Amino acid sequence: MKRSEINIIIRSSLEFINEIGFSLPKEANWSLEDWFVYWDKKKDNTKERRERGIGWDITDFNLGDFSKHGLLLYTLTNGLDQGYAKKYLIVGDGQITPSHNHKKKIEDIVNVSGGDLKISLYNLDNPDFVRIFHNYEWEMYEPGSIITLKKNDRIRIDNCHLHEFWGVGWVLAEENSSVNDDKEDNFFLNTKVGRFPEIEEDEIPRYLLCTELPETRKFDELVRKWL
Repeated sequence: MKRSEINIIIRSSLEFINEIGFSLPKEANWSLEDWFVYWDKKKDNTKERRERGIGWDITDFNLGDFSKHGLLLYTLTNGLDQGYAKKYLIVGDGQITPSHNHKKKIEDIVNVSGGDLKISLYNLDNPDFVRIFHNYEWEMYEPGSIITLKKNDRIRIDNCHLHEFWGVGWVLAEENSSVNDDKEDNFFLNTKVGRFPEIEEDEIPRYLLCTELPETRKFDELVRKWL
């Protein structure tokens, strides 16, 4: 992905979030220079964010077309001395997160606002049905069923659930889960799918990703290149 593309995606997503009357922490708007100034004054205060993976995260799943297969996320908290994580997902209209499951993470997905969130489900433990906790009730579905989450609807995704989701209209979704490990705990049905894209630095970052925070190698590279 190009940095210029990432800048546009995050800016457009922040505009959508503002339009629906929601907001993210102030750091979601910080530039490379903002982070550098903050880090220069309060070096010790970036450690927790860096180690927990707090902030922006983006992927095109290495499929080359973010609008068709991609996801933008903002992580609020995760792991280390706690057994939970929380993040927001910004899902584009018709934008697919490919079919996958997690072997460790269990997650609650909530449609916060915007359009409808569609989720296709299979059960790895039993090919005949999908049993899932949906809007506080246990429900049975046929394999491959597509569940529609409207505003404030929620669903729990267990380890056995192979799931794919997309938006009908832009959607802001909330994910509350056990500790999140995106490096080791995403298992995609399509083996060509990857989680972390290479970034072509064609312009200065308007926003930093969670893997680019101060005291990472990437942060040092960006500072040398652009500041």
